[in-house]
Amino acid sequence: MNDTDTNTDEDSEVSSKTDVDATPPNAGGGADHPISGQNDRWEAVIEDMSATATEYREAGWETVEVHPGDILPLPPVDGTDVTDITTPQSDDENPSDDMNTNPDERTDDTRVGLDVIVPTNEFERVAAATSGTTFDSYESFRAEVGSILFVVAAIESSAHDIAVFVPLYYRADDAQLMAEHALSRGEIDIFLRPLSNDRQVVFTQSDPELLLPQGMAK
Repeated sequence: MNDTDTNTDEDSEVSSKTDVDATPPNAGGGADHPISGQNDRWEAVIEDMSATATEYREAGWETVEVHPGDILPLPPVDGTDVTDITTPQSDDENPSDDMNTNPDERTDDTRVGLDVIVPTNEFERVAAATSGTTFDSYESFRAEVGSILFVVAAIESSAHDIAVFVPLYYRADDAQLMAEHALSRGEIDIFLRPLSNDRQVVFTQSDPELLLPQGMAK
């Protein structure tokens, strides 16, 4: 990604780029959208993700790339999480077993991280790639444009040479509660789900600073 910081944290059938619109569906719909006026930047992020995924494939990795629509920091600024999955816990998939994301076993059951809506076909690829697989490291490629943070997260299973690429964006002002909770916990989640909101794949990152604006990281 042009003009980015690259960070790494250590403690997913190969998919080619899908023919999708790289612009989030609401980006041009009004000034309130987090990346209104930043469509060119977002398209560049998608292109950089594709180029990075190609490098991984050339090195022998299997890759899955997703192209999100809306992305919401959790908990949102009003503290109300209305996106929570209501299906039984067994329907959720957590491909990393080094962190516990079962809300019944946490002292604080607030969901903390980024709620990411992806096309159903891409979600199915992620679910298939992550089934029974532990993801133990990730890299983040970040760029900050004013108050907007753009990130490409490369989430890796080093034992299986599988990487899931998730491009992200959010406005710093929308992420104050998320940052506070993530830094307090020492971890942050990426919740991938289809628009139907009936399943999710959860990636837990043990170094939340890599997904936060530099001014929020401690």
